[in-house]
Amino acid sequence: MAPSYYDVLGVPPVASADAIRRAYRQRAREVHPDRQSGSASGPPSATGTARAMQELNEAWRVLGDPARRAVYDRSLQAPVLPRRPPRPRWEVADDDLDDDARPYRHRLAEPGDLGMSIVRGLPWLMVILVLGAIFVFTAFAGGGDDDATTSSDLVGSCVVLERGGAVSKVPCSGPSDGRVDLIAARSSLCPEGSDVARLAGEESWLCLRDPSSAVATTAEVVRPSR
Repeated sequence: MAPSYYDVLGVPPVASADAIRRAYRQRAREVHPDRQSGSASGPPSATGTARAMQELNEAWRVLGDPARRAVYDRSLQAPVLPRRPPRPRWEVADDDLDDDARPYRHRLAEPGDLGMSIVRGLPWLMVILVLGAIFVFTAFAGGGDDDATTSSDLVGSCVVLERGGAVSKVPCSGPSDGRVDLIAARSSLCPEGSDVARLAGEESWLCLRDPSSAVATTAEVVRPSR
């Protein structure tokens, strides 16, 4: 055990401040290099003298200040707990254990295991992505206007002409702009007496008749002859 600061100064722990000061001065004169060089035992090593003087100054720095001394005294009074001896380690060979008593050893995941898990999950991931794409496509495809119709569905139907050239099918028993008899590539191809309306976004014309007239028996779409 290293000597305490009281041991370095040569005073008891209950020594007064004056006694500690006098002990420091006395010890400083004893270990001073000039005093040591003239001793009968011969000059000590410079390293030993410097170390002794350093320890003495440190002891005086702590014990010469009342606050530092109080903290230092409390550190000396703190009990030192004995170190517990290490527990003996008992090793049991696996061969000496039954299968039920054999300890379970957790297997750490290796880097390759993660890759194999991802590869095994790829088919399911692809199925989920395909189903999601079908769902989105169906939602957008079916989200249009239910009243919108294609030109091929208009022949023989009564329609209402809306703003912008859009056409909506309506029952012939109610008000309408006419019944579609033909769909022609040019307005001049419509039969005489027909009302003509151009389909929005298409190079086609509707040939409209009064719903009460006979239904035309001509082709659905009339193209110009070449």
